[in-house]
Amino acid sequence: MNIVSNFKINTSPGPDNIGPRLLKIILHDILDPLQYICNLSFETRVVPSKLKIAKVIPAYKKRTK
Repeated sequence: MNIVSNFKINTSPGPDNIGPRLLKIILHDILDPLQYICNLSFETRVVPSKLKIAKVIPAYKKRTK
């Protein structure tokens, strides 16, 4: 909750297209279900397949790739 409260609301949304302003508004509504999903995942040692998907973009620091 502290992390979300420190978000700058005028920044662009991430790859999920959810902006920081919206996250601040719905934080209290999604906190309990999200906590339940995480706790259940830890207890059962099963991670939902949707949570395993990530968009990874390499950031090259030199000219050679």
